[in-house]
Amino acid sequence: MVLSSLKTVMGRHEAALIFLLGVLLLLPRIWCETSITGQDEYWLSFRTPMETLERGEWFTPWVNGEPRLKKPPLLYWAILLTYKLFGINLFAARIWGVLSGAGLAMSSCLLYRILFKKSGILAGLITLATISVAIDGRRAMLDLPLAFLTSMAIYFAIRWGTSGRQGWVLVSAISLGLSFLVKGPVGIVVFAVGALGALIVLEKWSFVLLRWSQIALASALLLAICLPWPLIMAYLWPNFFEIVDGEIAARHLGTVHFRSPFSILGGALGLIFPWSLIMIAALVHSLCHARERIVRKELWLTVWFLGCVAPFFFMEAFARYMTPVVPAACVLCASWLERHQGKWKGAFLGISVSLMAVISIPFCLFLIWFGHGVLIGVLCLIFVGLMLWVTFAMGDVRLVALSVALLLALIMGGLYPSLGINAMPAGLDKIVGSSPVASYNGSQPSMLSIRLKRSAVRIRSFDKNDRRRLKDFQGFVFMGERAAKGFETLCRELGIHFQKAGQFKSFYSREAWIRFVREDATRDDWERALKTHSLEGLKPTIHYYRVTQKRNLLSTK
Repeated sequence: MVLSSLKTVMGRHEAALIFLLGVLLLLPRIWCETSITGQDEYWLSFRTPMETLERGEWFTPWVNGEPRLKKPPLLYWAILLTYKLFGINLFAARIWGVLSGAGLAMSSCLLYRILFKKSGILAGLITLATISVAIDGRRAMLDLPLAFLTSMAIYFAIRWGTSGRQGWVLVSAISLGLSFLVKGPVGIVVFAVGALGALIVLEKWSFVLLRWSQIALASALLLAICLPWPLIMAYLWPNFFEIVDGEIAARHLGTVHFRSPFSILGGALGLIFPWSLIMIAALVHSLCHARERIVRKELWLTVWFLGCVAPFFFMEAFARYMTPVVPAACVLCASWLERHQGKWKGAFLGISVSLMAVISIPFCLFLIWFGHGVLIGVLCLIFVGLMLWVTFAMGDVRLVALSVALLLALIMGGLYPSLGINAMPAGLDKIVGSSPVASYNGSQPSMLSIRLKRSAVRIRSFDKNDRRRLKDFQGFVFMGERAAKGFETLCRELGIHFQKAGQFKSFYSREAWIRFVREDATRDDWERALKTHSLEGLKPTIHYYRVTQKRNLLSTK
């Protein structure tokens, strides 16, 4: 009786339970400076709300002393709000990534439930067990909030399509409008692809035509949300549309720019690793059985997925820009896994989990060997064994997905931060004090702005405006070891007084997070590190100088 009541409660609130589980899995260590990050996060997402707050302006986001007009402001406004509530810190900046990742899993759960009239637990668990959510759910980035809002807009539209109630299409328009305020028209394009696919595959033309007045009202609401900010920006900043055009040109939109289909599809499938092989099987199955009505909903998910990926064949973009396709992929994977039985399902599931193990085990052993996060590393290895046992001995796909999600949470939220990437000395903020800070020819140390709770200036030697800014700068300038000699030479040329203030060693990522050791590290350096069980000799050095306005061509003292 008790178990029956518990199942009933869980069935009614499974989406909320998935959301809560997502928060629990993504929350740990987001407040840690050595947690996973990226340049767009620490150079834009952290600093834009800081500078906006410093200027006392809310409506126009600012960064690098200029209005941040390339992207809409909703995420920056949200971070600014939590900065005001909790202070300027990593938790306040990254909590929106956590909520968006948990929300995306919830939306997958809801989509599966409304499409297939079954429990959506598996779709939600698979979403939490993807590499993209495990990473971006711990960062303050635009892509995951965009994916969450867009997928919820699709869900509300489906609710409208099954009930005809006007309220659902209006809520869908609100969610879609908010997605526009996160990253411009990208969310609307994703929604349009899904909506057009539904009209064609699910044959909803007559339903839509009979409710044109509801669509007209929802469209008006959408425009009321989307248009005010860009129109006001165009009024306040006459070059607004030029900046937007420049951003579009940077992605080669509107020009013929073919990219390898294997690269694009690989990037899209990589977002849902380790479920990529299962996704391929689901895509092939839905396309091969396209004429059967029983797979119409899977076919619609396939059209939604492929239709959203297709534009990336003709533009320059990071793979994470395709994050809005994750819900469609996870729901499709869940459908394939629950519909199919037999050797193919077991084989594909086993291969997928084995690939996860093959990647996880060397990473755990690497950190254990060098004495970083030994306890959490051992725990991760235990979970790898548990994941393999659940997969090959039990075969319950929900437990498999849960074990993968837990392993990713341990690795990304526990093991990875123990490596010490982007770590800074404890007393650095006291050394710097209230003096202005800048980074020279780079963006390191990445956590400087968030540690000092104010935005660091970026100075590039090749930029005339930056050189002029350096001549007027008084404060501390940070840089990598390779840039130090060039900085001293430039200071002498400009007649700037500089003094070496200190240095420290710290790993930092170069493009890919796995490239974190010194650029000039040799094989001998690695052999020495392996013999001594220490990575200290492989750490890059970060230098910092004290710069003043005294210009008597003085060199360092």
